[in-house]
Amino acid sequence: MSRLRLAYFTPLSPLRTALADHSEGLLPLIAQEADVDIFIDEGYSPSNPHIVNCLNIYPYREFPRRAADYDLPVYVMGDDLTYHDYMHDFMRDYPGVVVLHDTEFQHYFIQRTWARGDMAAYQAELEWAYGPSLADAVMTIACAGQIDRVRGLCPLVERLVDWSRGVIVYNEYARCELMRRCPGARVRALKYHFYLPEGFPAEVDVDGLRKRWDIEGQFIIGTFGLFIPDKRIDVCLRAFKRFLAVRPDARYMLIGQNSPYYDVPGMIRDYGLGEYVTLTGWMDALEFTQHLFLPDIVIHLRYPHIGGTLYTPLRLLGLGRPTILSDIEVLMDLPEGCCVKIAPDEYEEETLFAMLCYLAEHPDLRQKMGENARRFIQEHHNVARIARQHVEFFEEVVASPPKPFTRPPSQFWDEQLVRESAAILARWGVSDVDDDLLQPIADAIAALS
Repeated sequence: MSRLRLAYFTPLSPLRTALADHSEGLLPLIAQEADVDIFIDEGYSPSNPHIVNCLNIYPYREFPRRAADYDLPVYVMGDDLTYHDYMHDFMRDYPGVVVLHDTEFQHYFIQRTWARGDMAAYQAELEWAYGPSLADAVMTIACAGQIDRVRGLCPLVERLVDWSRGVIVYNEYARCELMRRCPGARVRALKYHFYLPEGFPAEVDVDGLRKRWDIEGQFIIGTFGLFIPDKRIDVCLRAFKRFLAVRPDARYMLIGQNSPYYDVPGMIRDYGLGEYVTLTGWMDALEFTQHLFLPDIVIHLRYPHIGGTLYTPLRLLGLGRPTILSDIEVLMDLPEGCCVKIAPDEYEEETLFAMLCYLAEHPDLRQKMGENARRFIQEHHNVARIARQHVEFFEEVVASPPKPFTRPPSQFWDEQLVRESAAILARWGVSDVDDDLLQPIADAIAALS
């Protein structure tokens, strides 16, 4: 086969999304085996010189007149409309491979419809994917302001899969979820690659970083990324406050920025931790990655999740950092010997506190975990090999006829909804006395029979 010609739709730096960082690690290697042009949204200029100098970058409005020049468009998709809205209609009109970083797109479609004043479009999306009965039930719950209580029941990923000629995801859980919901789809699970951003130094000046933040001689706990409720920062702060009684020299670095909908500074203040916790604010990929070396122990909790592989933990483990993670499906491939996993249950805070104490007392174990983690990531998350696997999948899609997506029969949804609704509603604290929430779901499931 001759070299593929790819039109790659993706956010790039300096946009504040890990998906830009992800694409910038893969694209130079993909471009060694395929001809790649990038199509970006309006309103910014890409800042990564390695990408700007090596690849053609066009505004997305240029694509229709160039579409015939390409064998395949590739759409890098996450659940945040801010970075992906511009590619939505092209996915429908020019089907290609969709690289799904999440499997839950409720937030995306709510942003695209309801948040713009078009509630009817949101309901139509639900009806297309799940039928009118379940759509009515979800709308009842959504109008009551409780849509998050049924997150996962109706992920609204089906439309994106239906439009695609092929789908790439980055963990086996995501692949199984999509195949269960969209049995006719062509879905490939690849590993999330490990790489370091352009310009990363051979040796990080950790002493200099500690001096910058005035934490010299302290025992440092760290958490990284965008701080949203799913990152369990409230649990982390409570566990850290207890840890201070054991290690008065401890400090907690929250390296990243908080969501405007999650008052992390307020929590720090309410827990009386202003003297001991630092919230740094956003950093670019290069500075952020250097700060991964700062803590003695890293905490990276996530629950609930939305199906995507967590990017920062792979970098932490690839750099040999001793890390405590949530024991969730999307991280099931990470062996226990290279990290500590704690269940997101009622004992989460107690377990986290105990593990902080134990790891703090055993530096030899932290070192061994780091060595195991580095070896595992080097073996299983090699960026060159994973880039080649992307190209192989693109070639497979181009060489194969499209596989139409057929929505599953009602029996499939009947069984699925009984199982999932029970688990999800229980997880969100719905009890058997919450008739206003339970009755619409029960009616919808019954109507599918």
